Amino acid sequence: MVTEDGLRGLLAEGYLIEVVCKERAEKRHNSWYGSWVIRAVATDGRDDKMLVTSRSVLKLRDFKTIVGLVSFLADMGCTTASIPLEEGGRERHAAPPVKGS
Repeated sequence: MVTEDGLRGLLAEGYLIEVVCKERAEKRHNSWYGSWVIRAVATDGRDDKMLVTSRSVLKLRDFKTIVGLVSFLADMGCTTASIPLEEGGRERHAAPPVKGS
């Protein structure tokens, strides 16, 4: 398990963000809804940590809209977003290195 701050640290160490679709996405009016969770994964695939809301609660952070998910990815430093729309789909994202590192 990892918090948002912990995820930033892992990204700086070279971890990837993996977006996992837990519930098939559907379009309602002009927005897409579904259920996505985030995993921090090592590049060798041997270590993964699920994103939680806080260390004390340990509840998985669940994104219900694509807009919220893309905003989160952008806040993490990702410059592109590939979102799986089918249940079980997974997409990995790398945050670019911080300048000066």
